[in-house]
Amino acid sequence: MVFVASSIVLFLFDRFSHPALPAYIIAGVIVGNFFPADEMINFTQIGLSFLVFIFGVKMDPERLKSVAGDGLKTAAVQITAVSVLAVGLSMIMNLSGFETLVFVLATALSSTLVGLDLLEKEIDLKLAHGRLAESIHLSQDLIAVMFLMILGASAFTFEAVSQSFIHGFGVLALALLFRKYALDHLADLTENSRELLMLVSITILIGFLGLTEYFQISLAIGSFAAGLAVSKYPHNMEILDTTGSLKDFFSAIFFVSLGALLTVPTPQVLIMSAVMLVLTVIGKPFAVITSLVALGQNKRTAYLTGFSIDQVSEFALIITIQAYISGLIGGTVFQAVIITATVSMMISSYTAKHGDRIYNLLSEHDHIEAFGDKEERSKHNLEDHVIVVGHDTQGKRIIETLRDEEKEYIVIDNDPEKVTDLKEKGENFVFGDVMEIDTWERADYREACLIISTVPLEKTSRKILSLPTDADKILRSEDIEEAEKLLEDGAIYVNVPEVLSAELLPDHIEGLMENRRYREDLRRRNMLEVRKYLQNLEG
Repeated sequence: MVFVASSIVLFLFDRFSHPALPAYIIAGVIVGNFFPADEMINFTQIGLSFLVFIFGVKMDPERLKSVAGDGLKTAAVQITAVSVLAVGLSMIMNLSGFETLVFVLATALSSTLVGLDLLEKEIDLKLAHGRLAESIHLSQDLIAVMFLMILGASAFTFEAVSQSFIHGFGVLALALLFRKYALDHLADLTENSRELLMLVSITILIGFLGLTEYFQISLAIGSFAAGLAVSKYPHNMEILDTTGSLKDFFSAIFFVSLGALLTVPTPQVLIMSAVMLVLTVIGKPFAVITSLVALGQNKRTAYLTGFSIDQVSEFALIITIQAYISGLIGGTVFQAVIITATVSMMISSYTAKHGDRIYNLLSEHDHIEAFGDKEERSKHNLEDHVIVVGHDTQGKRIIETLRDEEKEYIVIDNDPEKVTDLKEKGENFVFGDVMEIDTWERADYREACLIISTVPLEKTSRKILSLPTDADKILRSEDIEEAEKLLEDGAIYVNVPEVLSAELLPDHIEGLMENRRYREDLRRRNMLEVRKYLQNLEG
């Protein structure tokens, strides 16, 4: 029933270009008419356990060092502000002590799975807003894990809670030790077999689940710990590649079963859900946006980060379900949290997909003012220079070529680590978002003779093509048909790594620097190569 219903609804949603997540939830509403709620609660926990494991596999705390300060400060501001409002509103609604706790956690914490992983959107965790979002989510998840340990205690006494904390942190410590000392050796024993590595990772997941079951703490802690245990690069990339289909399988189970828990709400449930939705969908993003702008982040980064936290946390759902099963909260709070979670996750799927449009609409009318400036640049008043977008491997090779040609250049990047590297090497740079015109102004784009992008995102390429400048534009694309369109719309060269040799790009740059008539010949040859490849595909 779960997969039949979800496949039918998902097919209809896909035909009209809607996100998948609302389709799963609507399928769950259909399935919920055929099965009792207690069975669907078990399904929810099964699906969620595996998804939490996948999130743990992706976790890389080392990558967050460059934005940890702003991420932690923003998380603290957001959680404090929303929690204070939630406590006040829960007192007005006469909730009990534990119901107030669930109410606060559901509104203050956000879903890492929905915000960073399961939505159909281009969120690059290497960029500032991706790393900030990941840092905020990690802070919230650690808070949720501590509450799961409290809830998992056999009784709410100091001794029982302390024992639960010892068991919980012991499992997490074991995972970190395994990650540091055992994973590399175990991966070597698999002799680079991806299938065997996947089976090993699933075995580790089952082992940690068994460990948490033995200590009688939440399965979510075991899933999270198992993910951390195998999250070491590059083994985690192999695991993620081989478990992709499993993730889709358990995503369907989780979101469909979540939708199946919905029932016809009473007026009291509707009022409570409406209050929670306002705090979740409006209050949390507003707190994040204002906090990040106050810390000096650019507005687009702040908005896109805010759009990633406008939903209820999966950990908050686990806490709510366990509290409901244990009789610690009533049906009204339980249903209100379920409704808020499903509706907020559906809304989040659309705010993520249309984040740039929403930002363009709202940023013109807000009154949020920055108190600092994280957008830096190293040099002013450049003329007849080259702008390089992206300081990746190809960007570094391009810079070497420009240096050999004694051509002045400036690099634009939004990755804090890469900007730090540029600063330490004394390179010319702008730290900013390429989708913001202010970033281009700081790079003196009107005076540039050439713009080279190493970023294979269509929206980045379209932004560069739309700039009012006479500079030639060299772009990058992962799709050959997209490359043809970019050439037709004004690019003089589009690098498609799988089709055209990236090794030739420095030679083309040398040709452009030494002979301006090289421009038209380069564009013509590039167009012929692209069209010849497309004709071969059609043939």
